[in-house]
Amino acid sequence: MYLVYFDESGNSGTNYADPQQPIFALSALLVPHEIWPQLERDLEATIERFFPSPRRPGFEVHAGNIYSGRGEFRHSTIDHRLAFCDAWLEVAQKHGLKLISRAISKRRFQTWLQGEFGLGVLINPHVVAFALVARVVDDYLRSLPGSPLGIFISDENKEIVHDIEKSIKVLRGIEGALKLGPIIEKGFFIDSSKSLPLQLSDLCAYNVRKKEEQKAGLAVRSIHDRGIAGIEPLIYRGKEAWQDVLAWITTQQTGPE
Repeated sequence: MYLVYFDESGNSGTNYADPQQPIFALSALLVPHEIWPQLERDLEATIERFFPSPRRPGFEVHAGNIYSGRGEFRHSTIDHRLAFCDAWLEVAQKHGLKLISRAISKRRFQTWLQGEFGLGVLINPHVVAFALVARVVDDYLRSLPGSPLGIFISDENKEIVHDIEKSIKVLRGIEGALKLGPIIEKGFFIDSSKSLPLQLSDLCAYNVRKKEEQKAGLAVRSIHDRGIAGIEPLIYRGKEAWQDVLAWITTQQTGPE
């Protein structure tokens, strides 16, 4: 069994023109169930080393707060915060975790939507990114000995819960390139403050977005260079079913021919 932790960065829903977040990124962090207990212990030990107890109730590692120095990280120097991020990503590397991600330019996505459906249809880029990432996760699990099952775990983001649940149900039931096989029947949504692997997935998703913004020639501060480099050893690049996903989205909007 693999625990597959999904998190996103740059989510502005159907606001495709958000100047602060022009790129949406979705990541899936794959954790074999047998190493999950030790992963939790190592992540907790790293927090204790950098931010010793007592900590305020509800302390949570959130990438946006770490890099901006907000919330519980406002009294820490940037060097201390970056060293913590390095250490957490090193824990992920130590356990051989795999990171599968997809970034979507919101402007390009909007152009495709308008060309395909006109001006009246608005779709959260999360729906497309989820189908693309889920396809690669499914292929990866099928490639492993015994084709282990996967369980999808996401943050309790009310904005996307319905879309994820609907996508999983539909993709499990269809035939063809997008069919999800070794994925159990539904996704699970938990409070991210209670899950260290989900917080680690948040850190990965944030750095995936910064990496893609950098590739797109957007202004990315140098403080993000270490995080971008830190996720590289984790990245698993599978074969996306891009055209199949676009055809699926079209079918969902217009119905089968």
